[in-house]
Amino acid sequence: MEHMLEQAEAVLRFSGEVQRRLSEVGVEGIGGVMGLYAKLRSRLERVSHDELDWAASEVTRVLDSLNRINDEVKRLKALKLSLEGGH
Repeated sequence: MEHMLEQAEAVLRFSGEVQRRLSEVGVEGIGGVMGLYAKLRSRLERVSHDELDWAASEVTRVLDSLNRINDEVKRLKALKLSLEGGH
């Protein structure tokens, strides 16, 4: 029986700690967490998969362009270094 009481106290302490941590970020208990979840889900439903696919595609396109530019800059640097070494 004593062991069960100790376990119950440990669970209550843990629960209190979780409540404290949640309140530090402005969330009040499990109800607050569920409210945040509902808001997040509602907001994300407004963003379509097509929009996300488009954004990911655009990011990839920009990264590819930046990588090409980076390669060109590296080649220019190598050329500059080789020309400077010839003096």
